[in-house]
Amino acid sequence: MPHRPLYKRILIWRAKHISEKQFIFILSILVGFTSGVGAVVLKNLTHLIQHILEGKLVQFYHHAFYFLFPIIGIALVYLVSKYIIRNKVSHGIPSTLYAIAKRKGIIKRYQMFGSILTAPLTVGFGGSVGLEGPTVATGAAISSNISKIFHVNQKTKNLLIGCAAAGALSSIFKAPIAAIVFAIEVFSLDLTIASMLPLLLASLSAILTSYFFFGDDILLPFKITD
Repeated sequence: MPHRPLYKRILIWRAKHISEKQFIFILSILVGFTSGVGAVVLKNLTHLIQHILEGKLVQFYHHAFYFLFPIIGIALVYLVSKYIIRNKVSHGIPSTLYAIAKRKGIIKRYQMFGSILTAPLTVGFGGSVGLEGPTVATGAAISSNISKIFHVNQKTKNLLIGCAAAGALSSIFKAPIAAIVFAIEVFSLDLTIASMLPLLLASLSAILTSYFFFGDDILLPFKITD
């Protein structure tokens, strides 16, 4: 938490010089950027683990290790959750919806890095799950804690969580329009300009972040040969 006097001065300055609508736009861009960074970190860590496991170290025993890797991954996730995070990590979108419905959009701080530490271990070691849920959960946790810092109201907090979801999926799949539609449907956001513009800004911010790190790379690369 920032130093109290400085923190209060920032909030007072914001209230005097930046309108509520403009502030939501700024926060949506920030949330989109952080969601994009979270997606980049998750994807890179997962590919790094995969690269290590499929390297020369196990090249000659590759098929045999396929059966052991998921078990090792689950064991590592258990150890990380118990001794490092020391809390239950909620990876999926249902946990975000539960936080909105039952906890007024409040998501605990450890969720911001919980999925980043555990999801790459699960997926990188061959677990039969994906990165979409953990990416959305990470972005939503960051968004919730940003909302808490700036004391936004409940409606704005829910909108910013939707922005985080749109940004996360936009960064992963590079499909901002589909990500916006997903956020509106799943998080039951209002289909108005006041909701659409922050979602669009978050999606664009996230996808630009993804392009900055990945370029034209795609989620599942393939090559067609004759």
